Amino acid sequence: MDETSKAAAPPRPAAASARPAARPVADQINQVYDQVMYDDLYREYWGHSDFVNFGYWEPGTREPKEACEALMEKLLAFIPGKKGTILDAACGKGATTRHLLKYYPPEAVTGINISEKQLETCKDNAPGCRFLLMNAADLKFDDASFDNIICVEAAFHFDTREKFLREACRVLKPGGSLVLSDSLFTRWWERIKPPGRLLNYVEDPAAYRALCQAAGFQDAEIIDAREECAVRFLRNCNRFLRARHLAGAIDRETLTKMSARMSLYVMNIRHYPLVAARKG
Repeated sequence: MDETSKAAAPPRPAAASARPAARPVADQINQVYDQVMYDDLYREYWGHSDFVNFGYWEPGTREPKEACEALMEKLLAFIPGKKGTILDAACGKGATTRHLLKYYPPEAVTGINISEKQLETCKDNAPGCRFLLMNAADLKFDDASFDNIICVEAAFHFDTREKFLREACRVLKPGGSLVLSDSLFTRWWERIKPPGRLLNYVEDPAAYRALCQAAGFQDAEIIDAREECAVRFLRNCNRFLRARHLAGAIDRETLTKMSARMSLYVMNIRHYPLVAARKG
């Protein structure tokens, strides 16, 4: 496991000067996540659940899988009735989609992602659901196609959030809900990660609410859950890494490098909004 874990650095943007200008944002993101999300150490941390997000750490939460399920419940609580159809935008490996099956029949659920590799895993995690290779900022659906949309911890990668929010509002039916969790980074981090150049920078929850309203949503409820999600995740992740080091699964260099990178990543998250927006 040592060799795999040494290669499994947390998602980190390359320096701006080293990034090829013409390289598509999707390719940059896929190169990182198609490696990280299938790494043995990462899969072990999330309990081989195929979740890969911070989760929501309530008092007494012990395992990342449990936290990720709690985050899904927090977001889905914003959707009254949980009826009709739902789109899982940037569905990852399909663990979030699988959780939707607690409330929706498979034929009512669509997942989209920019990674063909991850979409293949989605089909195993959520059989019967529809999965499509698609960019969340350029949705290939007709107007008023869905009753609800969920997006878990992905919009900070979109090119851009503004385009995604406008597209989400367009494909929602009147009265439909968009629920999501997101990370709002510092200017420095936003400048160097894809898509870069501050194209996707949002200052704070108030600016996020304004962005939702500008996209056509009637209202938006926003809760900043940085402590419950990002901060508590970091504490748990560092405990896990130390335990794996003590067990001899990773060496000291790997422990130090991964802990430092995770800490830098979370330190640059200024807000972690849980968002519920409704189309008028």
